[in-house]
Amino acid sequence: MKGMYVRVLRDPTDCTNGGITSTHGEFVLVGPGIPEIIEASDRYPALVCKSWYGHFKAVPDKSNPELIGPMFGGNFVFSSDSRFPGGGRPIPVHDRFETPRDYDFLTR
Repeated sequence: MKGMYVRVLRDPTDCTNGGITSTHGEFVLVGPGIPEIIEASDRYPALVCKSWYGHFKAVPDKSNPELIGPMFGGNFVFSSDSRFPGGGRPIPVHDRFETPRDYDFLTR
């Protein structure tokens, strides 16, 4: 998978519940309309850019069907490249996943 290089913007408080942006700071953003510049790898995992309510969100390219998510975990990705989607605004990363039990407990 090829895409463009992006970096994570994060708050010191990690709310990703162990999401991929808690362990990596650099990614390859892939998806429709994203320029194919760099190959995703173990060092630079892929995040998929998706249209979301008139904006964009980035999600991991892999998920676990036994977990609920992805949800916003508080981190964003950004690039100074003029081809970055989103009109120059950071894109929220939805990389938080929860077990059904945790999700039920936290949403009551």
